[in-house]
Amino acid sequence: MLRIISCLDIKNNFVVKGINFKNLKKISLPFDLCKNYKNTGIDEIILLDITSNYTKKSLSYSSIKKISKIINIPISIGGGIKNIFKIKKMFKVGADRIVLNSISYNNITILRKISNYFGSQCLIIAIDIKKKKNIYYTYKNSGYVNTNFFYLDWIIIVKKMGCGEVLITSIDNDGCKLGYDTNSLFFIKKKINISIIASGGIGSINDIFFLYKYCNINSFLIASLFHYNFLKPFYFKKINFK
Repeated sequence: MLRIISCLDIKNNFVVKGINFKNLKKISLPFDLCKNYKNTGIDEIILLDITSNYTKKSLSYSSIKKISKIINIPISIGGGIKNIFKIKKMFKVGADRIVLNSISYNNITILRKISNYFGSQCLIIAIDIKKKKNIYYTYKNSGYVNTNFFYLDWIIIVKKMGCGEVLITSIDNDGCKLGYDTNSLFFIKKKINISIIASGGIGSINDIFFLYKYCNINSFLIASLFHYNFLKPFYFKKINFK
């Protein structure tokens, strides 16, 4: 079944969007944008505080609670999550899942702890990838730091540590509306049995078709098209991919 997900990148309490993770522009307040997603057919909303690496803060508990009260949509939270206590509190105020990225590289054992405590279904690992000399590497700290991990190797590692799903974002394609990086996603599905959320670059319904029909990927993250009201989530649900 097709899953349509939106991601709200949050900086200084505003939703922002850029191209290739750069030139970020303010879009709206998180609460207002989430409210607009009510009754649109969207399956999940991911809220990511992209400044947490240097502010050492995350989305406030009060913000999560406020958003969860107005929408009957699962929400996943990422940014600044460093321990079990914080995750417990986030679940208590309305989060359904949590998203980890940079901390996975700094403290890989936390993935096993989280998976054992809450279950692998609650854990999404965000993996930002970029091609360098025809090789896909993973990046951390909002795409600024090359970890020197080959992307397939890193996915195998996080899967072994209990990750239930990976959010694969192409930095090269992000915000360009030219389509997902189908090559990278195709090879993941060919080599590794893991649930994938495709992210970075969708421009039209056609960008979903190949991945859904031929790569067995059914979860797609869409940001720019929704943020700027080019399309609504329910549009994708009407399409017959068979």
